[in-house]
Amino acid sequence: MNTMLKSKNILKYFLILTCLLFTFTGYTQEEKAEEKKTSNWNLGASFQSRYIWRGLNLGGNSASIQPSISYSTGIFTIGVWGAYSVGSDQLGQEADLYITISPLDFLSFTVTDYFFPNDRLPDNDYFHQGHVLEIMASFSGFENFPLGISVATNIVGADKTEDGDQSFSTYLEASYPINAGFIDLRLFAGAVFGDKGGYYQTDGSGFINLGLGVSKSIQITEKWSLPVDATLIFNPDSENIFITFGFTI
Repeated sequence: MNTMLKSKNILKYFLILTCLLFTFTGYTQEEKAEEKKTSNWNLGASFQSRYIWRGLNLGGNSASIQPSISYSTGIFTIGVWGAYSVGSDQLGQEADLYITISPLDFLSFTVTDYFFPNDRLPDNDYFHQGHVLEIMASFSGFENFPLGISVATNIVGADKTEDGDQSFSTYLEASYPINAGFIDLRLFAGAVFGDKGGYYQTDGSGFINLGLGVSKSIQITEKWSLPVDATLIFNPDSENIFITFGFTI
């Protein structure tokens, strides 16, 4: 099967899973009427000193610009997210499509099509480069116990074993937010299982993401504030540690 056909199949699976999630939520006519009151567009960009994702350094030694556009209506959000290194090493280039459905305030399901462009490859187009399709379930916890848990599995795409079989690597993360007055803290820990193809750079499983995130908003004008964040990240499996800083506009 050629790469163009594989990429088209990933997009086909993305649409099928989206339809299944729509069906699963039992979207009603009343919710369709209510969506007009909650529909909105969002756009922005995050500037990060390094692109660290789930304990992995995906951006090399360069800072990363991460733009995003999303549209929310009712219980649905559809959007695009990207990461682009400001250096010249071509690491950390990413353009993702996703759709999220939140049938409950504390529960959501997301389908993401990860795409990694690389200008150094001769076939640098959307239908020849590698895609990975992931489905994730997220539980945000309750007000009196806000322990968040998310589970994400790669189901289609460039997460293969040496024999060419789908690896189905699965990432599990727990997080806990803490309000500390003028700053917000977030403790998190994540591990991967079934990483037979080395997608998460392990030998099959590993504890890869442990850390603390700190965020706050700096008041710039009477009507506008700048969200800033810093994160300490430790990857026990690779014995790497990262400290990142960023802001969002």
